[in-house]
Amino acid sequence: MKQAVKLAVLAGAAVTALAFAGNALAVQKLSVSQSATSLTIKITQAQTDPQPAKIQIFVPTGYTLNTSAAPGTTIGSTSGSVFARDANIPLPLSGDVIVAPPDTNAPGCTTGTHMAVWLLRLQVAGQTIQLPVAVDAVAPGPLAAFGSFQLVTCLAPADVPQGTPGRSPNGAQLLEAVFTVNNVFAVPAALTTWKALTTPYTPATGVPNQAGTVETRALVGSGSLSITTRVTNKKKRILRVSGRLTQAGAAVAGSQVRLLLNGKASRFTARTSAIGAYSVVLRKTGKKSVTTFQSRVTVAERDVTSTACAGPTLPTFPCVSATASGFTAVSRRVAVRL
Repeated sequence: MKQAVKLAVLAGAAVTALAFAGNALAVQKLSVSQSATSLTIKITQAQTDPQPAKIQIFVPTGYTLNTSAAPGTTIGSTSGSVFARDANIPLPLSGDVIVAPPDTNAPGCTTGTHMAVWLLRLQVAGQTIQLPVAVDAVAPGPLAAFGSFQLVTCLAPADVPQGTPGRSPNGAQLLEAVFTVNNVFAVPAALTTWKALTTPYTPATGVPNQAGTVETRALVGSGSLSITTRVTNKKKRILRVSGRLTQAGAAVAGSQVRLLLNGKASRFTARTSAIGAYSVVLRKTGKKSVTTFQSRVTVAERDVTSTACAGPTLPTFPCVSATASGFTAVSRRVAVRL
């Protein structure tokens, strides 16, 4: 007969801490998530923010890009939402990411022939919006501090009077834009920092406000969860399981860590402290046996503006927000006879 493992929680030493409190004034955000075969970029802003005239997303050093797909090839999907000023309602968008000819350019944006152009072909309220994203290497100069490649797109003004040439359809103002591309990026193993520059329009003019350009950042990388075990009272069969949660060496606070016993999820949990530490104290009952312990955690995307946005890349562009990507981490397995 299989022997059931009976354990009781005695105490938890982990204390929730908000080590990554963000800047409440920062609204525009950049988020990036990735796997071995796909990469997703998300841009968000509040309805009260001015419409972006130009968005430049910089690919960090260490990535390689496959731009060999022929025009017309579907390489991903896109979604998002806009606020339609003409109807005074938010509207969802969805569609595909299509490879366009490399000389495709958005009006008033980049010109010439690019490494690649990705067309975000979006459906909204029965209309099709095609938004080109130009892909280029960053030329030597100040912008090289942001990354090795850049993805550039330009939007039409939303708050100019109806009938103004070049106005966005329905006065559509960006709230969220998400696009995923597949088999394009080869991702590095280390933590990377994506950066974006967003240049807004001067309200009600349709003129880009270069002085209002801001920087946003997204930290992307896997996390690490350690585990150690120590018998603190052999007679009473008391065991302490502890460890630390980090992402690229930095502590991750406030995340719930769950213990796995013999490979199965248990009811025993603890939250990581300000230094990423967790601890659970257990008492073993029943016959003496070997039990294996692991820890597992799923961390959601979080705001790290206060730590990752402390200084701008260039003094002319203030850094207003930073996010850290979510991840799932599982510790090594430890066997204890008790």
